[in-house]
Amino acid sequence: MENMNKKDIINNKTNLLIITIVCALICSIHLNIIRHYTRIAAYTTLTVSDDNFRAMQVECDLQDIINKAEQMNVNPAELFIVLCCMNECHITDNAVKRLTVSDFDKVKTIFCKKNAAEFKLLKQTATGILYDMEYFPVPHSSKTEQWVNYVNSWNYERTYKGNRTHEGTDVMGDINKDGIYPVVSVSDGYVSNIGWLELGGWRIGITSPSGIYYYYAHLDSYAKEYKEGDVIRAGDIIGYMGSTGYSKVEGTKNKFPVHLHFGIYITPDPDIAADYEEIALNPYNILKINENNTLIYSY
Repeated sequence: MENMNKKDIINNKTNLLIITIVCALICSIHLNIIRHYTRIAAYTTLTVSDDNFRAMQVECDLQDIINKAEQMNVNPAELFIVLCCMNECHITDNAVKRLTVSDFDKVKTIFCKKNAAEFKLLKQTATGILYDMEYFPVPHSSKTEQWVNYVNSWNYERTYKGNRTHEGTDVMGDINKDGIYPVVSVSDGYVSNIGWLELGGWRIGITSPSGIYYYYAHLDSYAKEYKEGDVIRAGDIIGYMGSTGYSKVEGTKNKFPVHLHFGIYITPDPDIAADYEEIALNPYNILKINENNTLIYSY
């Protein structure tokens, strides 16, 4: 009888241990599931005005994103957005390689349920980033190896007309002389702004088919007499790099070295996002990617 009691006690302890282990495993699985979906839900808070998104930390070839989308049979712009969501907008080669169809579907589904309008706006912007730019804005010269240089000056402090931050990339000419370097349109589009600005000097703004606005400032001159609405093709010479601006007086120049201020802006459709006006994106990494698509002109 005593032996039976000992066996019962051992069996009961064994059963209790098994039950405890099973419960712990179930709790762990549920906790991991909760953490997984909480993490995915956190991914879906991205907006076009988010500082990380505007910084455009894209450090892989855009074609790699398009190729990955084709392999997964998904929309490339949607893939771009999911990559931004899952990587705090820092898209690297490894981030592209790691992404699975399962994670893509989960993030997209939850995002669209939470905020379909924001996802649509992000997708519109990503479409422009992936497909708009065909060329670097300043061609190489067939006559000299001297070209241009630029750094990531996004959000650098500027003081003309009060403290503000720099919303663009300054492409500096190796030769500091007005009118030498031709400037080409990076995309197809139409002229939406033209003429003198106090800050930008002689400038031209071109809106692409995707709705992204490309801003070229401090020009020395225009390639021809443009008017708003004129159709522009990618690679067209639109003007020449200069040093104009920082004055209300038209034609003022030489207040800074010769360079092209290149800006990228999105102006959301009010029907999609009435709360947004003009939003600047950092052109730096997009320019670096497109250095491989630089034209060669004789100048």
